[in-house]
Amino acid sequence: MKKKLLLVLFLALSLKSNSQDRKGQFRLSNDDKHQLVISFEIPDNQDNVFEYYYNQNQDFQNFVNSHSLQLESAFQWDEDHFETLKKDAIKYSNSHAAVLVLKGIYVVNNDISNQDLYTIATQLETFKFVRYAELNSLTPIAPPSVDIPPVTPNYLQQQTYIQANPGVNMQYAWNQGVFGQGIRVRDVEYGMSLTHEELTDSKFSNANPINTAVDPGWVDHGTATAGVIAAHNGNYGITGMQHGISEFKVFPEYTTSGYSRLGAVVAAVNQSLAGDVIIYEMQTGGAGATSDDPNYAPAEYVNSIWDITHAATSAGIHIVAAAGNGNQNLDSPAYQNYMNRGDSGAIIVGAGSSTISHARLSFSTYGQRVNLQGWGMNVLTSGYGDHALLGNDPNQSYTQFNGTSSATPVVAGCVIALLSRAKASNVTLTPTEVKNILVTTGFTQGINANEPIGPLPNMQAALLNLDNYLLSTNKVDAIPMNVYPNPASNELFVSFPDEFSSNEITIFDTLGRQVFMMSNYENNSSIDVSFLNSGMYILKMKSNNAEQSKKIIIK
Repeated sequence: MKKKLLLVLFLALSLKSNSQDRKGQFRLSNDDKHQLVISFEIPDNQDNVFEYYYNQNQDFQNFVNSHSLQLESAFQWDEDHFETLKKDAIKYSNSHAAVLVLKGIYVVNNDISNQDLYTIATQLETFKFVRYAELNSLTPIAPPSVDIPPVTPNYLQQQTYIQANPGVNMQYAWNQGVFGQGIRVRDVEYGMSLTHEELTDSKFSNANPINTAVDPGWVDHGTATAGVIAAHNGNYGITGMQHGISEFKVFPEYTTSGYSRLGAVVAAVNQSLAGDVIIYEMQTGGAGATSDDPNYAPAEYVNSIWDITHAATSAGIHIVAAAGNGNQNLDSPAYQNYMNRGDSGAIIVGAGSSTISHARLSFSTYGQRVNLQGWGMNVLTSGYGDHALLGNDPNQSYTQFNGTSSATPVVAGCVIALLSRAKASNVTLTPTEVKNILVTTGFTQGINANEPIGPLPNMQAALLNLDNYLLSTNKVDAIPMNVYPNPASNELFVSFPDEFSSNEITIFDTLGRQVFMMSNYENNSSIDVSFLNSGMYILKMKSNNAEQSKKIIIK
């Protein structure tokens, strides 16, 4: 027997799986080739899970030998990264159990017929120490989609999803100076065009070469996603919701090495740490799927993707994933096994209307597991060329993006904004904290609420909630300051302890627009406010890792 054992992960603690039964859920989704994935229970104090069971169980050894199975770990990570994920999981979720599960996931690299793979998977699941077997199609799955001469018009005013309700009011975040600073973003799909006029900055990259067999439209899909998130901020074209991010990297599912969704997700997590964002611009065949009716559901419907997602979110990595365009009801009995796994920690995104009704669009998968909605239509972004193809140049192409494909980056942009705002206060929010803020402050789904896709994010309410949350949990020290007189007419004064002499004071109106800013304000000195109209404003003072906000009234 040839055993290909490439595990380099280190196991310092033990894990016994206490999850519900995950067996009996594999299927052959089509007639094309599949890959067999095996998840083992984690034994105590063993570095090499497969080798342990191979040596300890004669029946299992005989079974492996009889089929000449070649197994390798699904995770080719170095010890340091795995240890970091474990430590972060303990820090952010009080347990590293979800991370340890990854050590037991293997792929079988033999070239085996589908029928034989199905038989082998069935037999493997008879062993008590096998958590589940899985058959993943090696056929690429369709994504859930749906300035150089000549001069490109400025399309910002047409990006209505950025504006106030029915949009997410990202303009409010911009007025607060929140542009995604310090946040790294990963996108798992098929690639993006690095020559598009919106994506030429060095922060954009494809992690691996894209296979030439990939449909150009699928690469445009990544170009469109990147545009929604981080297109350049200039006087032409579109502007990304969080264009100040430090990195946007696509991890292609279909590389020159072949097609592997599992491999792409593993690679993305392998290059991510707590506070990073991974977007799943993917869907998968759902319950009862056939080639003619794929019943698209979230990518994490696949067992191994759910395990990786759960491990990543436990370690503080934020995952925003498309619900899929399959019109599937995840609360139906057909999805009971999926729902029994619990919450992976990812934000699952449904497709909603671009109107104030915030209604579910007919194709969007839905259910209680779907946390938030984004616009599933009318999202102007880069790529394709159906909206504009200037000079017949694909590098100056623009589209009206749709589906859960457009909804997902809209929500991801809101996640990034919260993370960036918190990071400016030296705070790393957990995935649960971000999800809770966006869900509780969002615009409620209107009609067909019995088919839930969650609320649409409202960035003004979310950022105000975040500021209160940071102060109330003492994650940001509050500056003990006093603003007087209040109400004020022509001038006001701010008093505070001398230790906050290095500071910045900003005043915002009720729409979140910055109307005044100064650095190193001198304690108890006059601030001229005579130019302000009568009304209410917010004065914010920041100093090092501390800050405070006060309401002020101008008479």
